[in-house]
Amino acid sequence: MKLRILLLFCCLMAPAASSFGQTTPDKTPDIRTEVRNGFNEVNGWVTKAAEIVPAEKYNYRPVDTVRTFGQLIAHITDSYNYFCAHGVGNKVEWSDPVEKGATDKDTLLPKLKEAVGRCNAAYSAGNAQLRPLFSNVGHTSLHYGNIITYMRMLGLKPPSS
Repeated sequence: MKLRILLLFCCLMAPAASSFGQTTPDKTPDIRTEVRNGFNEVNGWVTKAAEIVPAEKYNYRPVDTVRTFGQLIAHITDSYNYFCAHGVGNKVEWSDPVEKGATDKDTLLPKLKEAVGRCNAAYSAGNAQLRPLFSNVGHTSLHYGNIITYMRMLGLKPPSS
C-alpha cells in the first residue's frame, strides 16, 4: 500500500518538478527592460501627480524645512537630466537649474516632459549604462513617496492608489 502511494506521488510530482526546472531564454527577464519598466512606472505616477496637483498648490510645503511641491517636481526634473545624461555616457556634474528657477506648474510641466523624453531615449539606448539609470529609478521612487504624502495632505488621491 505504501509503495503504491509513493509511486502515485512520484508520478504526480515528476511532471510538476520538471516544468519548474525548465527555463527558456525568451522568458528570462532582460535587465534593461526591467529597469526601463521601473522608470516608466514611477515616472508615470510622478508625471500624473504633477498634472493632478492644481497650479495654486505648487507652492505648498508641509513644513518650512522641506521643498514645496513645485520644488520637488523641479528636483526630480533636474535628477532626470543628470542620471539620464550619465546613462548615455555623458559625464555631467549635478546641477539644479530647474529647481533654482521658477517652480510654477506652467513652467515645470514642459521641462519635466522634456527631461522624460531624454530619459526615454537613455532607457532605450542599446549601450545604456545601467547603474545611473537604476539609480534614477530609486531616486525617483523615494521622491514619489514625498509626493504621495504631499498629495494626501492636500486631500488629493495619488496616481498609484
